Amino acid sequence: MRWSHLNRKRKRNSWVRWAAGATVLCSLLLADSNLRLVTTEYELAFPELPAGFDGFRVVQLSDIHGAVYGRDNVRLLRAVERARPDLIAITGDLADADSDLADVEALLTELTRLAPVYYVTGNHEWSDGLLPALKPMLERQGVRYLSNEYVLLEREGDTVVLAGVDDPNGYATQPKPPEVADTLPENSFRILLGHRNDWLTKYPELPVDLILCGHAHGGLVRLPFLGGVLGRGRELFPDYTAGVYGSGRCRMVVSRGVGPIMGLPRFWNNPELVAVTLRKAK
Repeated sequence: MRWSHLNRKRKRNSWVRWAAGATVLCSLLLADSNLRLVTTEYELAFPELPAGFDGFRVVQLSDIHGAVYGRDNVRLLRAVERARPDLIAITGDLADADSDLADVEALLTELTRLAPVYYVTGNHEWSDGLLPALKPMLERQGVRYLSNEYVLLEREGDTVVLAGVDDPNGYATQPKPPEVADTLPENSFRILLGHRNDWLTKYPELPVDLILCGHAHGGLVRLPFLGGVLGRGRELFPDYTAGVYGSGRCRMVVSRGVGPIMGLPRFWNNPELVAVTLRKAK
């Protein structure tokens, strides 16, 4: 009886230690997943890219949701600066109803000192009624809001098209992405900024070369070898949650996003900024 009692006690103590260790490990992983900002680098080669844009770097910030990393957002700004942007693209959900717009404007002030900044809306700017406040803020800070329109970027005598579309949460009368694409100059290299991550499914024939988007938040929860587990609609194992997709002419880069996930902590899904280096394919 005595040995049996001791064995049960040892097993119980072993289980308690295992549970305590697992709890500590999960707590550390949760803290890391929510607080450590990472930079993901992609180098993408295109035969159609003008030679003058070989090596051009686009730093993408998506789904910021008013996030602040350190005092005056110093950690985020240092990460952007280290990524050496030639252009900064903000692909929607810059802020939401819980954001401090003073912090958002302070971030924009500093970003525009690093590189030209271009912005498109996400679903939250519309659903939370933020555009009346954001539009004058963007204008004050010199951020170009691409509202179903395009600009020409110039470098070393060459040009590429940078287009942006508003989120579908916007006006019902706004042009659809294919209509915006029809206005772009012919025989041009085309970069499209849009918030949603369903481009390859919804508009598989859209005549653009590179799409930068977000919205998926990395699949909300990610697991090793499985990727995104839960979609924005709470569907299991959603498509297009993070990384580079597409073949042929068009490539799509989906960012996991900078800010918090609405209603859920991040797990194995660090907030990220994306840095894309464009290369002329040989």
